[in-house]
Amino acid sequence: MLYLTGIILSCFLALLLLLKKDKATADRILCIWMFIMALHQGSNHLDVSKISYTYPHLLGIGFALPLLHGLMLHFYVLALLGQKKLSWGYVLPHFVPFVVLTALAMPFYRLPAAEKIQVFLHQGAGYEWFMLTQLCLIVVSGFVYVLWSFRLIHTSQKKPSQKPDAVTFQHLLWLKYLSLGLAGIWVLVLFFDDQVIFGGVTTLVCLIGILGINQVPVFVGNFMSDPLAPAPVSSLPRYAKSGLSASQSDAIFEQLTQLMQKQEVYKNPELSLGELAELLSVHSNYLSQVINEKTEKNFYQYINQLRVEAFLQVAAMPHKQHYSLLAMAFECGFNSKSTFNKYFKTVMGETPSEYFSLIKS
Repeated sequence: MLYLTGIILSCFLALLLLLKKDKATADRILCIWMFIMALHQGSNHLDVSKISYTYPHLLGIGFALPLLHGLMLHFYVLALLGQKKLSWGYVLPHFVPFVVLTALAMPFYRLPAAEKIQVFLHQGAGYEWFMLTQLCLIVVSGFVYVLWSFRLIHTSQKKPSQKPDAVTFQHLLWLKYLSLGLAGIWVLVLFFDDQVIFGGVTTLVCLIGILGINQVPVFVGNFMSDPLAPAPVSSLPRYAKSGLSASQSDAIFEQLTQLMQKQEVYKNPELSLGELAELLSVHSNYLSQVINEKTEKNFYQYINQLRVEAFLQVAAMPHKQHYSLLAMAFECGFNSKSTFNKYFKTVMGETPSEYFSLIKS
C-alpha cells in the first residue's frame, strides 16, 4: 500500500503539472521527473509483488532509472533559477551514464525468461559486477548532482543581490527542500535495502506534494506575485544592492525591446519570466529588475501592455474586421476573456466594449 500510494501520488502531481496553465520550462521538467518517479516506484512494486515474475520481460526495467533523479533535479534548479539556457547540447551529455548503464544491462535483457527469474531469485548471481557498477554510478551521480544543485542555490543567494525578494526566497527554499530530500534518499541507498529506500521515496513524494501545494504554488498557479499588483513607483531602493550596472541594464532592455519587436514573443500565451530570461540568456532576477526600472511595471503588466498595443493594431486592420474582439485578443497572446478585459481597461481606461462603442459612435 505504501508503494502504491507513492505511485498514485507521483502520477497525480505529474498530472497537475501537465494540466497547469502558463507552464514554464521548470514546470515541464518537474512534470517529467514526477513521471520518472512513478515509473521507478512502479518497477519496484512489480518486483516486490512478484508480478514481474509472471511477465519476465518487465524484470530489470528500473535498473538505470535512479540515474535520472539527480540530473532532473539539476535541470529543474537551472530552469527555475534561470541561470542557464537548457539547450540540447547541454542536456544530452548528462544522459551518458544512463545510456552506459542501460547498455551494460543488455546481456541480462537478452536472457530467456526463466534465466531472468533465476537471477532475481538468487539476488543477482552472476551479475555481481553489474550490481557493483550500478551502485557506484547511482551513488556518485546522486551526490554529485545534489551538491551541484546546492552550489547553484548558494550562488543564487549571493547574486545578483545579497537580500533576495520574497519570490526569489520562495524559489530558493523550495529548491533546498528538494535537494535535501533527494540527498536523504542517497543516504538510504548507501545503508539500507530496497524496502527502506522506496519507503523513503514515497515519503519524499508525499512531502513534495504537501510543500508544493500548500506552501509554495508549484503545482497550482505560479511563483509570481499578483500580476495586477501595482509596480513600485521607484525601484531604485529595492535594487540598491544589485550587481547590475546601468550599462548592463540598458543593454538588457535594448535586447528585450528588439526581441519583442522582431519576434513578438509576448504573443505566446504561456510566456513566463523564466522563459523570457532564457531567451535573453540573462538571470531572471536581472530581467525582472530591468523591466521594473525601465518601465515601472512588473513582468505581467509589461507583457500584457504589449499585448493590448498589438491588439489595437490588429483591430485597426481592415481585413480583421470580421473577427470577434476575443479572437483578436487570443491572437495577440491573451488566454482568457477576463484577463484581456482587465488589462485592456488598465491600459486604455475603458473596457473593450466601451472603447469600440465610442469609436463607432
